[in-house]
Amino acid sequence: MRDSDRSEVAHIKRRLAAEIDGFDPAGHGHGIADWKTSTLAAFRDALIEPELRLVNLAGGITDEAWAVTRSNGAYRVLWLPWADAFSLAVESRYGLVDISVHGDAIGCFSSV
Repeated sequence: MRDSDRSEVAHIKRRLAAEIDGFDPAGHGHGIADWKTSTLAAFRDALIEPELRLVNLAGGITDEAWAVTRSNGAYRVLWLPWADAFSLAVESRYGLVDISVHGDAIGCFSSV
């Protein structure tokens, strides 16, 4: 792994840790706190060591992004370094496809 990749992985892990540490089920978005607590637990279980993957973007562009969750069979969360944001991607026969759900990792994860 290149030094720049190690640095990016460390950055991703810091962002994820800060998001998890700062997650307040009683105050995060709308809904029932118990459901949000379950979502956080499922998110933690889905986390993987960040791995560089090809992703298909709007306009026929293909680039590399960092997968941060395992697939649930249809979706996974990615880190888009050029956008400084997390993204929800769908698994397809053509590979990962960014579906323009961007923001924080838990928010992307909980949107499906």
